[in-house]
Amino acid sequence: MVDLEQYYPTPPETAAKLISMIDRRYVSDGINILEPSAGTGELIEAWMKVKKRNYDGDYHDFNGHCIEINAKRAATLKGKGYKVVWDDFLTFNPIMRYTLVLMNPPFREGERHLLKALEVCEAGGQIACILNAETIRNPHTNAQKALAAKLEEQEECNIEYVTAAFSDAERKTDVEVALIHIKTKDTPEVCVTFENFKKQIFGRRQEEQASGALARYGEINAIIDRYQAEVRAGLALYNEIQNYRAVSLEGTADQYDKDAVFEIKINRVADEGRNDDRANIIRKVNYKYWKILLYSKELSSLMTSAIQHEYSRNLTTMADYEFNERNILAMKEDLTRNLIHNVEVAIMDVWDEFTHRYSWGEYSKNIHYYNGWKTNKAFACNKKVILPLNAFSTISNDFRPVYEASSKLSDIEKVMNYLDCGRTEDFKMYERLEQAQMTGENRGIDTKFFKVDLFRKGTCHLTFKDLDLLKKFNLYCGKKKNWLPDDYGRKPYSRLDDEERKIVDSFEGKASYEDTYRNQEFYLPQTSDLLMLTTGNAPEAGGYEQ
Repeated sequence: MVDLEQYYPTPPETAAKLISMIDRRYVSDGINILEPSAGTGELIEAWMKVKKRNYDGDYHDFNGHCIEINAKRAATLKGKGYKVVWDDFLTFNPIMRYTLVLMNPPFREGERHLLKALEVCEAGGQIACILNAETIRNPHTNAQKALAAKLEEQEECNIEYVTAAFSDAERKTDVEVALIHIKTKDTPEVCVTFENFKKQIFGRRQEEQASGALARYGEINAIIDRYQAEVRAGLALYNEIQNYRAVSLEGTADQYDKDAVFEIKINRVADEGRNDDRANIIRKVNYKYWKILLYSKELSSLMTSAIQHEYSRNLTTMADYEFNERNILAMKEDLTRNLIHNVEVAIMDVWDEFTHRYSWGEYSKNIHYYNGWKTNKAFACNKKVILPLNAFSTISNDFRPVYEASSKLSDIEKVMNYLDCGRTEDFKMYERLEQAQMTGENRGIDTKFFKVDLFRKGTCHLTFKDLDLLKKFNLYCGKKKNWLPDDYGRKPYSRLDDEERKIVDSFEGKASYEDTYRNQEFYLPQTSDLLMLTTGNAPEAGGYEQ
């Protein structure tokens, strides 16, 4: 028989105070909540009252589990609709996970009960408990000392002492109590299948490193390891679930699939329907890792959104290729070959946008004309460029450059990165626009290559900060348009013929041309050079003799 003297129903005021200590942000609706030594359910009812106050109607999304050793009180709990899942909490070993435990255990064994609650919540959760204050203030038994040590280990433990908490209760006592709220450390459950494969793969790599077999172990190697582990673990898990389904369905009526606990759903690569689940697992993981590589910092820094979109369309094809060193190298070589063409297209596209597409009205100020090679219709980009670009919300008219203009301006910045060749200190367009949006400053936004002004009428003013970069931009595009000779800038001004001098004088003048000739490594690179130098340093000024 249970000692009746240890049963003290929790008074409503004390129950409410204990419940108020719980951080409700981490208690999702519909979870299982446990009240051990529940009595007649005073704490779980106090929790329900709080939840009801947060809803307009009745609160039904609730599953209360109780433990009660006294048969009469257990019957009362069942009558209230609670599930009485056990009798003696100290012998309770649940498989089910509880993330919230509410408890007012017997005072004489409070430390043992709270230690048990910590065991039940070892995978993470919250405990709200009422204990005899002396158990916490003056631990002298081994169990009390063990509890004190355990409380020190928890992520969070708050204790509030209350006197006369039970002086007006149904069963009175003058014992001072401690209201304890604990947030236990979240211990993630380990998937044995994945851990085994990870140990095999990473263990092998470490052995190769130790033996000198791997001269270099870099980021790509680490991603390949992750890829291999995920593929093998995914297949192993699939096989285990399939085996589990087969065994669990044995002996069921006609072995109907609807009686299976698990249904396997594989997110296939959306290009064609394939019925081979294992092949779909591999193809999906392949797709995932090729996408990780494509959007990695190393590659995405070289691609405008248009270039990246073009390669994204080919990702479904890459799903049939394993993510290994040979295929990665082949993909990078193919990417580099195509990027040379795409970089040319991207630079010329921005130049056309700055000069040709918007050459009417106020946009006509974007360009100045010069006499080109075998044409009188050549033009170059001015220091200040005006573009149609709305950075204000069409609904609220709020200044929102991060959402409305960031993609376009970031692409322009990436194009200038090709030409800049790593000379300018890097800071992202997105970050500057985000800062401007926070402060509401729409003019004089200082970005990597431009001062940016964004106006409500839907225009954007870009002012080049670096005139050398602007000159290089015009030189590159002028040559691509055949408005400047192929050998422009390759010989000193003194050796130019009369026709060549007329072009130079019209385009940039003698002094600027001599600077172009001296620093032709910077001003006159090939497209392939731009791509290789983008993440490196700019070439130093040349020392050509005139």
